[in-house]
Formats: sequence, C-alpha cells, structure tokens
Amino acid sequence: MKEVVNIDNQFNKSEIRCSRLKCPLGNLQPLQFFSLVDYRNKLFTSDDPNKILEFYKGFGNRDQLIRWMKERPNGVHTIYEVDGNEEVIVVIPTADFNGKYAMECRNNIFKGLHMVFVESGGRGDFYFNGAHNINIGIKKAMEYNPKWIVFSGDDMYKVDEVNVLIDGLERLDNSNVDIVFTQPSAYHSSTEKLSKPNFLFKIYNVLYYKKSGIWMLKFHKKFQVTHFVSHISSKFSKLFKSGYKFLEIQDFAIFSANWVLKHSVNVYDETFINAVEDTDLSIQFSLTGDRIGKIDYKIGDMIGSTLGNGMDRRLRSIASMVYFSSKLETLFSKIRSLP
Repeated sequence: MKEVVNIDNQFNKSEIRCSRLKCPLGNLQPLQFFSLVDYRNKLFTSDDPNKILEFYKGFGNRDQLIRWMKERPNGVHTIYEVDGNEEVIVVIPTADFNGKYAMECRNNIFKGLHMVFVESGGRGDFYFNGAHNINIGIKKAMEYNPKWIVFSGDDMYKVDEVNVLIDGLERLDNSNVDIVFTQPSAYHSSTEKLSKPNFLFKIYNVLYYKKSGIWMLKFHKKFQVTHFVSHISSKFSKLFKSGYKFLEIQDFAIFSANWVLKHSVNVYDETFINAVEDTDLSIQFSLTGDRIGKIDYKIGDMIGSTLGNGMDRRLRSIASMVYFSSKLETLFSKIRSLP
C-alpha cells in the first residue's frame, strides 16, 4: 500500500495526477449556441425557476423530452488521482478538486486509499452530468484491478475511521458479493419505497410550493410521471400509497470489481441528469438478484451541499423522473408488489 503524505493540508504534486478529458463542446465561446439542444439546456440549467418552467413547456410529450435528454452532451471533466491502497479505490465526483469538500475527502475521510476525483460542473460547464462522471471514474479505477470500488459524493463527513471500511471489506469475498451496504443514513444504504402518490401529495405540493407546485403537478401529468420514491420512515411517506421496498444506494455505494466487469459499458444510466440515476440502479440490482453484503461502517452526508436543494433543482429533477417512469413500464412485470 502506497502511503499518502499530507504536508500543510496539500499533497505532493507527485502524488496527485491530473488528466483532462474534454468533450467537443469544451472549446465553445460563451453565449454561442449551435442547436435547439443548446438553447433548451440554457433554460434547463438556469437558476430562475421560470426559465426551467419555460423549458418544460417547450415539449409536447414525454418522448420529445426523453429524446432531448439522450441528445444532450456530457460536458467537460478533469480526472485527478491521489495515490493510495489500490485494493479499495474511491471514486468521487466533485465540482472543485481544490475545494473544501474534496480536500476533506482526501485529507481525512478516505486518507490512505487510492482516490479518483472527477472534476466537473464548474463555471461555464453547462452540460454537467453526474452519472457520466461516476462512470468515467469507475472506468479509471478499474485500470488498477481493485477488489472494491467505492462511489462517494464529495459532500460527506467522517464518522468512522477509514480502517473500519477496509477491515469490513476484507471480511467479504468479492467473488460472492456484488453490492455492499454500510450502516444506513437518511441519504444512503436506507430502505426506500416506490409507489404512487395519494390525494395528500397534490395538496402538499400546492400548499407548500404554491405556483411551482401547481406546475410540477401539471408536468407530472403531461409527461406521465406515475411513481415516486420516499423513505419508508419519513413524514413524506404519508403522501404515498403502499409500494415496492428496496435498498437505496444514493450518495455512497460499494461495488465489487467483479460485478462492475459485468457492466462493461456503464454502471449508471447517463440519460438521467443529476437525479434518480441512483434509484434506477438500486431497483435494477434489487430485481436481478445481485448479491448484497453489509459492513459495520458509518459515514455521514451533507445532502445538497454540492448541487443545492432548492426549487430550481427540484424542477430540474422532473426530467429524470419522466425518464425513470418510462423505464418503469418495462419493469412492472418484475415488481409484483406495485399497486
């Protein structure tokens, strides 16, 4: 195991390797648009909820919206690597490799492990895609022939020491375990419920979100969003009917490298745009009988610290819910307990 040396909270340059891999749109000039895809993306990524509403109004039906999502480029990313234990490699998407969240990951939370940071979503990057960045990081990690690949958001906080994570994984056989869950938190390794909303769902959206809530309900109907995900123990579960329960990975997941090899193209579906891709993957492996392991390791999360958690993000997530609902139609025969 290669030791990572920390000097004044900075790593030696020899211990951090950077490679820049950019999509063709990386050299576009500001305010220069070449297609309807670009124009719509400008509306979609706006911080103004009214602009995002305008984005959705521009589509006549669900198929048109999903077609745009599939045509949307994946943006610019830069890979940074921090040397460490290569049997367990941590993949961390981040908006800023030198920011406080990424620094906390490499200086404290995962110190001693090999880390692959995929930096994206900075100023001028209009096509940030979280699922794409995770896939890029996983592919880079697989070059080292690890036993385990850990995906982690950068906005996490330390609870257990990293050796608790390592010791827990050493007790598992990565040839007999596909996915590993840790001690649950509100935002990872927890039991979620996929179900239809009840009448309280509409009342809540109108009273709490007012005009934006009314528009969300209209778009759910227009684009045929039928099912939603809620934590089984949260107060919001009262807004939904009974449904299909499953373990949700969310912002922290551990994959066996052997399992990753079976998904040689992509682990995460890159049509999703920074929402629901984790739920989609969680349901996929719950239905395919992938082998689950559990370890006694705990890590905390500061949900929304990187991408935000306001109305603009909530509105943008509708697109991914639309795509998710379209995929669910092919899975209903497997999900026997859905009403």
